[in-house]
Amino acid sequence: MKPSIMTMNYVTLIQDEKMTIAEVPETLRPEVERWLNYFSTGQLPTIATNGNAVGGATNEN
Repeated sequence: MKPSIMTMNYVTLIQDEKMTIAEVPETLRPEVERWLNYFSTGQLPTIATNGNAVGGATNEN
């Protein structure tokens, strides 16, 4: 999923130290934090499963 333009605008402002995460509207904060994390680690958070997921590239059935 791609970030919205507004999300990327906030990410850029935070990375450029023009504002802090606390100044981002609460409705956008989780998405902005998600993309800040992506740009710092190179990985997006994965969706947690309850262990019932099957299939995929690493499944050895």
